[in-house]
Amino acid sequence: MTQKMNTEARREQITGAALVLLAERGSEGFNIADLAESVGLVPSAIYRHFEGREDVLDATLDVFRDRVYGLVEAARNEAEDPLQALELLLTRHARLIESGGAVPHIMASMSAPDRHAARPAKTQKIFTGYVARVERLVRDGQESGQVRSDIDSTSAALLFAGMIQPAALLRHAEGERFDIMAHAAGVWELFRRAVARD
Repeated sequence: MTQKMNTEARREQITGAALVLLAERGSEGFNIADLAESVGLVPSAIYRHFEGREDVLDATLDVFRDRVYGLVEAARNEAEDPLQALELLLTRHARLIESGGAVPHIMASMSAPDRHAARPAKTQKIFTGYVARVERLVRDGQESGQVRSDIDSTSAALLFAGMIQPAALLRHAEGERFDIMAHAAGVWELFRRAVARD
């Protein structure tokens, strides 16, 4: 039992470090030697926990999915209503990007065509799952009377996701010169005016 827990803890450590490297370099710049160094291991030790580079990337994508979906669930659970949950979700995305967690950059690099044909499809499934969760928040807002009933919930969810992606790319390119928190506050007000019921 202890050995299994140690193995699980090590896998979590490795996939956590892999997420950081992916945010910095994308999947093309990702390699086992640098990953091993970042967690204080020799490369051969990575292979005790994963079959190889593709297995690490696949497991890391699972962790990434769980974290992104977790942001939505946490916002839903902590907010008093669906509109507040959307605002909280946007703010948390902005904070994550500000802290160096380049979510859209990871999504883009993992969906690029490469030798591992299943990865772009898995990445797309994560994105569509995220949009579906945001759409559920929009529909909840419509059912509660907070969100306009005459708007398409899927379009609103895609619009919401679109407020994050370009900002993350600008933050990645410009660093602190691009104020991601100010951006989030500004676009939230525009989004709220577009979808909230008067």
